[in-house]
Amino acid sequence: KNSGSSYVEKKKALFLSSFVFGPGTMFARATLFSLLVSAWGDTAVIDSALQSDDQCDAADAECSFNALQLRGFKEEMELEEGNEEDEGWLKDITTKTKNHFKHILAPLQKPIVTNYQYLTVLDTYVNYTMRKIENATGRVVVWNKKSLLQEDEEETEEFAEDEFAEVQSTYGRRRRHVGKSEDLPPRARYINKILIYLNKEMEAVWNYNTIVDRKRWGVGNTITSSPYGPHGEHPKRWRANITVPFPTHAPVSPVLNLNNTLTMHMKAEDRKYDNKYAMQLQADYQSLIDNINDASKKCNDLRKRLYKMDAYADKFIKLPSGVWNKIDAQS
Repeated sequence: KNSGSSYVEKKKALFLSSFVFGPGTMFARATLFSLLVSAWGDTAVIDSALQSDDQCDAADAECSFNALQLRGFKEEMELEEGNEEDEGWLKDITTKTKNHFKHILAPLQKPIVTNYQYLTVLDTYVNYTMRKIENATGRVVVWNKKSLLQEDEEETEEFAEDEFAEVQSTYGRRRRHVGKSEDLPPRARYINKILIYLNKEMEAVWNYNTIVDRKRWGVGNTITSSPYGPHGEHPKRWRANITVPFPTHAPVSPVLNLNNTLTMHMKAEDRKYDNKYAMQLQADYQSLIDNINDASKKCNDLRKRLYKMDAYADKFIKLPSGVWNKIDAQS
């Protein structure tokens, strides 16, 4: 085993080469490479660079992921320059295990982003259905009830609890507790930070799924609560409350083609570990894979429900006002 400054210098060189020639845009690699060169022996410079992570755009996954790599570099510097015989680090995962987790976690961002892109398309479709209903009724479709109840704290809390129970029963989100990074030794902490980041992205996917489904429910509630047709009264006495242009074209996308499945069937790589940190990281990795698959399945199911609701909307729009023709769109 090497020791001393020469060993640390070799570790830095290996990290720089893997970082610069790794995935990402040329601009991002060049920028962070210049930071690392300037910070070759100065962890204070790295600390300053890491503060810029808070300025990353929420949608810029690469910026945040590169910041994680930068933190990993800093932590490895501190570890190697410290006392390698320190008994406190004997239970950390090995460098080989750390690199393996980096290798299997890196590709997971792509399917997470794909799930989010599915929902972006489904959102345009449900918005199209909502505009049709709003045009026919002259009223805004109320779908975000929670925001309307903010003034009444009791009702808001009760609604939030109901919504949470509904989401759990409808979607069955898979969430796994990820331990605090501060409680872990350096290499395990580095991998845990990547898992936390990816799980935060999955939270964004689930939140978007909930928004799209709430809009669908809003459309259904409008239809079901208007048994006398779009106007709810005789057409001659009807006055529109809002003006909404009728959408002339439905959105078109391969995601909306029912012949194209959105369900993913990813399989986690199964490895057995004796180290307790590695065992927990493996379990969290497995949970993340299950979460991604589950989200894609829910996107596929949501698409079917959106098509069904759009059919109810078309039927509702054609009904004569002033005549009882109740449609149970929530069935």
